[in-house]
Amino acid sequence: MLVLLAGLAPISPLQDAATGATVDVLVKTKPVMWVLFAPLFGVWDTLSLLTLSQHYAVLVTFVALYLSWRTRARQRSGVEVVEIVPLTWAGIGRTTLWEVGRATAALLMLLAFYAAGMLLPRPMTGVDVLDEDLVAIDFHSHTQYSHDGWGLFTPERNRAWHEAGGFDVAYVTDHYTWRGYDEAAVANPDIAGERTVLLEGAEIRIFRRPTNILGSRDRYLFALDEDSVFMSPDSIAARYDPESGELPPTLFYTMPGNLIRVVPFSEAVPSGMIGIEINDGSPRGLEQVKGERAEILALADSMDLALIGAANLHGWGRTVASWSLMRIPDWQSMSPEAVGRRIEELLHQERRDAVQVVERRIPYHGGSPVLVATTLPWVGVAHLRMMSWPERFSWIFWILLVSQIVARRRGSPENELQASAAFRG
Repeated sequence: MLVLLAGLAPISPLQDAATGATVDVLVKTKPVMWVLFAPLFGVWDTLSLLTLSQHYAVLVTFVALYLSWRTRARQRSGVEVVEIVPLTWAGIGRTTLWEVGRATAALLMLLAFYAAGMLLPRPMTGVDVLDEDLVAIDFHSHTQYSHDGWGLFTPERNRAWHEAGGFDVAYVTDHYTWRGYDEAAVANPDIAGERTVLLEGAEIRIFRRPTNILGSRDRYLFALDEDSVFMSPDSIAARYDPESGELPPTLFYTMPGNLIRVVPFSEAVPSGMIGIEINDGSPRGLEQVKGERAEILALADSMDLALIGAANLHGWGRTVASWSLMRIPDWQSMSPEAVGRRIEELLHQERRDAVQVVERRIPYHGGSPVLVATTLPWVGVAHLRMMSWPERFSWIFWILLVSQIVARRRGSPENELQASAAFRG
């Protein structure tokens, strides 16, 4: 009934990250296999988009539900046996070990469910862009060559992930290395419209500012230390010539990071940021961009910064948190290099108006302790309201199927004999 009733008050699964408004330039896509197993894949998708505090709340809620269930089960079973079986220390010890074992197994099953959602290959939901002049971009992703990337996440797996998620362009921004991009560039198409294009970038640091740089490394290597970790803003300023006609440095601020350290790009400060992430796909990043969204928007408005959507992909999971849209007429007939150059030009020319970020709509508690504590029920209801009717019918099918299996199992003669024998014992 809840699955059906939620369909009477639907909400869009996509929203504009800056305004929260429903968008009409993207259509969410779901492979047939994803829809057939929507109760499993949909729950994994929603779990992938929770913030750290919401993950903790879900874990605590399941622990509380388990303890409540086991307490009631012990109370019900004790009604028949408390007057027949005398209490002994040995019996209490066996009971305690049994309960500890069950609790440990339940916790391991929950963690295994989380791990399966992160590691197992499965269908992905993506988007179709309705306007041919709009390019769907991911500005922040990694491969196996990042120190915190999954060891099996090759550059081609990075491309396949972005293709399944509906991206036209994705930047490979590994930590302090370009090996991932170098491998990916070999398989780039000649024309950008033929398949998902992977472009050059890197994640570095400027003092304590987490920063992504876009474009050819030749524009930045002179300012990096020997390990390509830290960039010298003085070196960037000394080399920068606004009259040269060359592309200026293109840097944006990544999350999580301290917003007080954001410095905007200008001719006087060419090592400043041209943009800032308003959505970051990592749990810690999601916590900050949702909790400090008003501050991020205020910075973008006051400093004229482009808003950036970023998967911050490291190979874990199969869920896209956001898409960055830029208008580039005739981009599909350009070369990958020309598309990359045009992206950077527009970021510098249009700044705050250069990018529209569309994100998956996942409710956030806004710092309310009550909403944090009740994350599971209200996020669950929101999930049901965002489902399409094919997903809803899939849920109903699996609910009915599992209910029938459980009912038949409980009503089988063998179970009745076992229950009767247990009661007599």
